[in-house]
Amino acid sequence: MSADMNQTIAQASLDNLNDIIVPEAVGFFPLAPGWVIVILLIFALLLHFLLQAYKGYKRSLYKREALKEIESYSKENREEMIALVTLAKRVAIAAYGRKQVAKFSGEKWWDFMEQHSKVKIGKELRVELTDLLYSTPKQDDISQYRVVKDLVILWIRTHKVTDHA
Repeated sequence: MSADMNQTIAQASLDNLNDIIVPEAVGFFPLAPGWVIVILLIFALLLHFLLQAYKGYKRSLYKREALKEIESYSKENREEMIALVTLAKRVAIAAYGRKQVAKFSGEKWWDFMEQHSKVKIGKELRVELTDLLYSTPKQDDISQYRVVKDLVILWIRTHKVTDHA
């Protein structure tokens, strides 16, 4: 038995061992079902946010067009001041709907502008703008042109639409 045992030990010695066969590395694909679900959810969320951003971009098209129109105003005269105030009203109609906005004039219009944006219109400017819009000019006073232009630009940029008409 000792000869058999010697032979068994000799066969089991490290010199007689073959190299270990290493299995192939595990690849990334196919993914486990959990990872597939996670990736699909990420893509769905990304698509959702992209669609929301696109809808917001489309919704604010009227703002960009109005600001572009303001860039074309350069004469600084009474007609352009009236056009600026009219443009503000057109923007409001586009944002809130004709039914809600068209009825406002005078103090109610200025209050509406203040309530829906960061615009603050002082009493003196309100009187000047109302005179500009609704009375015949005694003189061509355009001292407030820059103020009106800045006010309209601020109105266009900062008005908030809570419910779409």
